[in-house]
Amino acid sequence: MLRPVRALPDLRRQTPHPIYRVELGEAAYNHGYRRENGLADGWMFFRSDEGVPGEIALASGLGEDGAPWFLAVEHAGVAARLRDEYPAAVTGPPPGRFHGVFAFSTQHEMRLALSRAFHLARSLPTFPLAQFEAEVAELGATETDRIVRQRIGQNYFRRALLDYWEGRCPLTQIREPALLRASHIVPWAECTTDAQRLDVHNGLLLAAHWDAAFDKGLVSFDSDGRALIKPDLDPAVIALLAPDKATPLPLDPKHLAPLSWHRAHFGF
Repeated sequence: MLRPVRALPDLRRQTPHPIYRVELGEAAYNHGYRRENGLADGWMFFRSDEGVPGEIALASGLGEDGAPWFLAVEHAGVAARLRDEYPAAVTGPPPGRFHGVFAFSTQHEMRLALSRAFHLARSLPTFPLAQFEAEVAELGATETDRIVRQRIGQNYFRRALLDYWEGRCPLTQIREPALLRASHIVPWAECTTDAQRLDVHNGLLLAAHWDAAFDKGLVSFDSDGRALIKPDLDPAVIALLAPDKATPLPLDPKHLAPLSWHRAHFGF
């Protein structure tokens, strides 16, 4: 369990011990940040070699076994999400242009957060959109091109949702990929821009039965992530969904507008 580390030590004159420097480099490399980008003020800086946006910085502390272990995040959206998911680890102030810094009692905890940071950076706007636009740049305006464009976009959207929701349905905790669906909140055809179509906050990763019910407007979600069920829904369907056992969705504020559209569109 995470133990709060509220005070960020003065690392400005500290160079990571050679052993910890190797371990920090390995941690970054193994979790998607494979380009070392310098060392300054006790921090080691890294970027992704896949074009994933945002730099990260790692540092070891002055305690036994290098603790505490520090992760700083440049990407503002990733930093905000990590603050929600790792509230006990929040410390600061972050170095330089970074938007969040987190302290962990063990290197294992830091590595888990580092992995989460990478998957969030890969899913949040506007990286999926940039990948999509690069792949469809040569497509024309024929019906065949439109179909191909939509298929490519939905593939990127699904990958982003798998990253964002950690590969599981947040309602049922189902992790089997074959049973997970990338659910648009505002449907693809109703979106006005590709940015909206590829926005991870316009989507939910749902188990197939929840996806079908959500897509047809039999269920929706309130602003606290709790399931809303149409009052005339077949009791057998309600029993299958088991909404009383569903975990409320851990929503970002950016989910609220699309969900408001969904509730209004389907009469909730």
